[in-house]
Amino acid sequence: MNQHQDERIAKLTVDENESIKATMQAIDNGTLGIAFLVNADGKFAGLVTDGDIRGAILRGVRIESPIREIMNTNPVVIHDKLTEEELLALQNREPIKSRFAIGYSLKIPILDSESRVKDIIILHRGGGISLLSQSGARVWGAVKKVLVIGCAGYLGSVLTRLLMSKGFIVHGLDNLMYGDYGIKELYEKQGFNFIEGDVRDIKVLMNSIKGCDAVIHLAAIVGDPACKLDAEETISINYLATKMITEVCKYSQINRLLFASTCSVYGASETPGSLITEDSPLNPVSLYAEMKIKSEIAILEAMDDNFSPTILRMATLYGLSPRMRFDLVVNLLTARAATEGEITIFGGEQWRPLVHVSDAASAFVRCLETPIEEVRGQFFNVGSNEQNYKILELGTILQSIIPNVQLERRGDVVDERNYSVAFDKISNTLGYKTKRTIKDGILEIKRSFDKGIIADYKDKRYSNYESLL
Repeated sequence: MNQHQDERIAKLTVDENESIKATMQAIDNGTLGIAFLVNADGKFAGLVTDGDIRGAILRGVRIESPIREIMNTNPVVIHDKLTEEELLALQNREPIKSRFAIGYSLKIPILDSESRVKDIIILHRGGGISLLSQSGARVWGAVKKVLVIGCAGYLGSVLTRLLMSKGFIVHGLDNLMYGDYGIKELYEKQGFNFIEGDVRDIKVLMNSIKGCDAVIHLAAIVGDPACKLDAEETISINYLATKMITEVCKYSQINRLLFASTCSVYGASETPGSLITEDSPLNPVSLYAEMKIKSEIAILEAMDDNFSPTILRMATLYGLSPRMRFDLVVNLLTARAATEGEITIFGGEQWRPLVHVSDAASAFVRCLETPIEEVRGQFFNVGSNEQNYKILELGTILQSIIPNVQLERRGDVVDERNYSVAFDKISNTLGYKTKRTIKDGILEIKRSFDKGIIADYKDKRYSNYESLL
């Protein structure tokens, strides 16, 4: 066993007298969703999974208790080595087959002659077998089930499908404020469990989070006009609910919380043509942005060794979604150009960072797939440097794609936001790259009108503001 392998085993090894909380930290750092427990002599005593710990906490076991109180003292282990026939027989045993049936891999310690862990064999669903010592890549496994709060929304309905396509099991929580258009076709799909309810209801939230390994918090009243309709409701949903979600995650040892914030927190920049980074001053010009900032602060203040949240600040979204919106600038301009042949630009010199909704969803998946220490307590702007545009430029692009569109430009500015954003950090840290362009988004929306998939873009279900009136 080489030095690198020794280090990987060491990360997963915990003294049986350590606390449950300390063991959970080791599980997070090890990225396999499991820890091996040893006695005072360093010999294997048992194992514990992240699911074992969360189940114990829900039963009322204190996280300061020794991990030996909940460890599995009789797990499946391999002594030294097995033949291929023995490995095949092992995969067909219960409860291993039942774990494969719900999408899990199984990690089994290999013990040497002195009962010390020398390697880990990983049995994959579908029959694959690998050894940790022979695996150069990180093995996915620490995050299997994800709670998506706001799963029926514009971004949530896209993200839910992407997670499912990647093999994650999704628990979706939504109060269906904007209807269930985005998820109704998923109700009977394997790997999706929907809970209708208000995130501010602690019982609903606790029920939804059971068995999950990570939480993605998207739920909010989104957009400045919608937030202005009822300021108290906006504060309750967009800020106070976030504080409760944070505390529930900490209590339940859900150590990955991904929070969807917005680049609107940068507001009206004094130098709008220069790129704003995650470290730049915040200058909100709306209640929506103010609540996002307060939520960011509350989440980061709660961070500790076992709670590792990540803040993703979204550029302005565009593109098709199962729960479509036409109160977003690119989508609205495209709808008007495609159906009416004319668009109106207010001001036009304002800068906006833009990102396709599918690319925004992929940023969350990328965070889940990245070792927790690389995203712990981090802010990431989500988008691409190439998609910082002046509003007037969007009109020009539309004219080049949809022939004979008439563009009217008006001097009055109805939205004070004016900023362009740098996205180097997410690219350099996570290897994140956007795949879709403004042209792609415009063309896919235009095709939806051409095919009659979308009939009336003015239907209130396509607008957050109109839906809440």
